[in-house]
Amino acid sequence: MLLRGINLGPRHKVPMAELRALCADLGLTDVRTYIASGNVICSSSQRSATAVGATMERGLRSRFGFDVPVIVRTPQQLQGVVDDLPFLDTEQVHVSFLPAPLPAPVEAEVRTGLLNGAELVVSGAHAYLRTPAGLGQPWLRAPQAKALSDGTVRTWRTVTALLDLATP
Repeated sequence: MLLRGINLGPRHKVPMAELRALCADLGLTDVRTYIASGNVICSSSQRSATAVGATMERGLRSRFGFDVPVIVRTPQQLQGVVDDLPFLDTEQVHVSFLPAPLPAPVEAEVRTGLLNGAELVVSGAHAYLRTPAGLGQPWLRAPQAKALSDGTVRTWRTVTALLDLATP
């Protein structure tokens, strides 16, 4: 599970020990977290990723008092993200995990807003970003960034670490 927008500043603080306890309270098993940016590796008896995400969102709202969007990816889906990497090197590569695939016209519009040599490759419900200047520099104009705002971004290192943790 990928939680969007936690622990990025003074607001929306979610201690990892409390997050793991919440997951256990919600019936999730084999719960582990990776760094403090909202990465949860777990197992669930629920078959639907949507149901797992919705349960987690309700639990987060109840426990912490604010909304946290949750995007769920299976180990197989993470493997697909890694296998489909469109860039030759992983320097300054990030993945934006989206709640749903971007429609083709929206993807085309997003491409018109790229800045500072940034590259974007959309594949299903995730977008690969290569930002030569880093994410700390502008890489997408604000009007186009809105199309990606419901997603949550992870560094390539985090993506591969999550895959390693999620697979035996």
